[in-house]
Amino acid sequence: MDETNKDILRLLSHDGRMSFTEIGEQLGISRVAVMKRVKKLEEEGIIHGYKAIIHQDDTIKMLLEIYAVDDDYEDILEYLNRTGYITEIYIMTGDNHIHATAVAPDVSELKYLTKMVRKKFADKIRRIEAHGVKEIIKDILGGVDYDRAGRERNKGNEQVP
Repeated sequence: MDETNKDILRLLSHDGRMSFTEIGEQLGISRVAVMKRVKKLEEEGIIHGYKAIIHQDDTIKMLLEIYAVDDDYEDILEYLNRTGYITEIYIMTGDNHIHATAVAPDVSELKYLTKMVRKKFADKIRRIEAHGVKEIIKDILGGVDYDRAGRERNKGNEQVP
């Protein structure tokens, strides 16, 4: 991948609605050249799609760390995948470690989810940890970026769910 493609990806990651003309003007290439490059990036699967990211202040995010007894945890993954609260699931390096992100409008729903996972898979889970997210510093997919000045202004006014 050349530098021009990297620049196109950088621009689109900040604003997926940016026009080919705007990108071309910033990079000093034609609209048609940008269009061809973007189409090729899409065909190669580098660009998976475009979507609007909706930020919801009224939701609570929780990170689940699940440590399975052994590497037979497909049923845990299936259960997490079917759960509407779970937005991301990762199999981590290390000892049978699963990371999942859950989002809900109320902390009680996330506590219930954790309780159900713990109960349903008691014989398959060595340890489960649930951590509520106090503050998001950077999430490029969710449109959140670090704002040091804003953090300084809001210190002392923090509320933990």
